[in-house]
Amino acid sequence: MKRNSMLYYLLAGALAGLLLVLFLFLYFPPYDYSSRQTADRHTFGSVMQTLADPYYLAIDNKLRGLAESRGDVLISRDARQRADKQLEQVYELIGQGLDGIFISAVDWDQLAPALEAAAQAGVPVIALDAGPDLPNVAVTVSTDPQLAGALCARDLAQRLPGARVMVLGQPGNRYSDLLVQGFRDTLRDCCTIVCESDGGRELALSSRVSDSLLREYGPIDAVVAVNDQSAIGALAALERVGLQGQVLVYGVDGSPQARSAVQRGLMTGTIARFPYDLAQLASDAMYTLLDGGSLEQSALRVEPAPIMTEDIDRHEITSWQ
Repeated sequence: MKRNSMLYYLLAGALAGLLLVLFLFLYFPPYDYSSRQTADRHTFGSVMQTLADPYYLAIDNKLRGLAESRGDVLISRDARQRADKQLEQVYELIGQGLDGIFISAVDWDQLAPALEAAAQAGVPVIALDAGPDLPNVAVTVSTDPQLAGALCARDLAQRLPGARVMVLGQPGNRYSDLLVQGFRDTLRDCCTIVCESDGGRELALSSRVSDSLLREYGPIDAVVAVNDQSAIGALAALERVGLQGQVLVYGVDGSPQARSAVQRGLMTGTIARFPYDLAQLASDAMYTLLDGGSLEQSALRVEPAPIMTEDIDRHEITSWQ
């Protein structure tokens, strides 16, 4: 009996010792694994002019996915089309000591002081949809706005010479202004722009603006919008006045929503801007800079491409690709 009792106490003591060692290992590990996992982690900022636009939301989501695939972090900010708000957001992110910032600006001129502050702080900025001569940025990545406008004009001139055209832009926004300029320069005297207004790149606003223009200028033959959201807003206005399917409608971005509208014959076409490709180029450039590498070019381009009714079956409908 004594021998069995002794064995029992020995086993109980051994078990208690094992549990104590396990407890000490779990709560006081010999190495700080968490610090090893986060020591080399990068943190980036993404400041889009508006995340209400599916195009910029797609860019932001792609940038996040690319960062997280490397174990890094992306902090997103939405300027909601307000240049003053975006300026504050960029200053805030610089103050957090981030490793880099991706920006699509509401107004690059108003953002200039923050870009200079980022350069002084050693925070590389990659500018999206910006001109190649933008100061205090490391890299610009953009589609060609003038080419996007020209592609709309070429298709319209071929389909309906002499068309009366409504243009929905965003005056003051560099990308929008260049796109409309490219459209005008290519269209020349082939068709007539009878009305032009600010749709704010937003569906609801573009719908209301289109209502007003249709009442003031009467029936039109075509709508050219600087993004797909504005084009879809115009579609809603055309439907309300019984002109759906009777007016050529062009958008820019190549969003799944616009592709679906083209497939159903509601839109004539959209100019794809491939936000995933743009985000990939921007991400690759950022990591090259952080790794101490150099880029052959500081201005990178993604070529826009038309998606029209005739070739819609060759494109993905539910994807940006």
